[in-house]
Amino acid sequence: MTNAAAASAPSKVLVATDLSARSDRAVERAVLLAKATGSALTILHVVDAELPRRTADRLVDEARELIGEHVAALKGAEAMAPDIKVVLGTDYKEIEDVALKSGCELIVLGVHRNETRDLFRGTTAERVIRSRACQVLMVKARPQSDYRRIMVGVDFSDCSRRAIEFAVKLFPNAEFHLVHAFDVPFKAFLRSDDTRQEVSRSHEEEMDRFVKGDFPALLPLLQAAPARVFQVLKQGPARDVIQDQVDELKPDLLVLGTHGRSGIAHVVMGSVAEDLLSYPPCDILAVRP
Repeated sequence: MTNAAAASAPSKVLVATDLSARSDRAVERAVLLAKATGSALTILHVVDAELPRRTADRLVDEARELIGEHVAALKGAEAMAPDIKVVLGTDYKEIEDVALKSGCELIVLGVHRNETRDLFRGTTAERVIRSRACQVLMVKARPQSDYRRIMVGVDFSDCSRRAIEFAVKLFPNAEFHLVHAFDVPFKAFLRSDDTRQEVSRSHEEEMDRFVKGDFPALLPLLQAAPARVFQVLKQGPARDVIQDQVDELKPDLLVLGTHGRSGIAHVVMGSVAEDLLSYPPCDILAVRP
């Protein structure tokens, strides 16, 4: 990673762990990210404040010891001297509070053991993503290397632009697949192939204008290595197109832009993103405007 790229990356990363195996994957990914970007790393565990005080104190000590052992077992992690915090409170509230007070720009979470399509709403991850803290990376897979193939859902909004910018700055050595789903208006009444092709060409032109527009992070990549940025346009419902492209491309990371104030209900492509976050096919980065 170049110095310029590193300077654009988050200077502080927070990873929250519930000490489960899935959270261990998040810690390992956060360590890789912090090493690659030179970011300061905080590892946080929250003990339920409603537990009896003696029990809570014991769990605090045990958590600190377990996290220390995990860090010691990760190559190069101890040398980074991560800040280990174990606090009493409510998980998502403490995650947001620590992130805001410490100035973290990226929160890393594991996929919760109880997270399913029906249970996602109201879970720690959903509440953290809805908060105004910062960007959130949900880690599903155990990391083996840096992210190499990244897929970004695009709807030509400023949220999409922000998502691409953040991902390129954070992972400048990856290849990017920008995926846009479109439909043909009144297609049941439009039998002409010429009409369908015209709609497709219109979206291709809009994608080209979008990619070649005001992209301070993406333009240098296009100039230096244009073969690492791919534009994918597919006709069909966004839900089907995104899932099909995940199946076909098998990305290491899926990036989605959120619309901020209204949170998860208005993530780019709406309920499609909510479904993906509730049952992630791979690691997912949710980027706020």
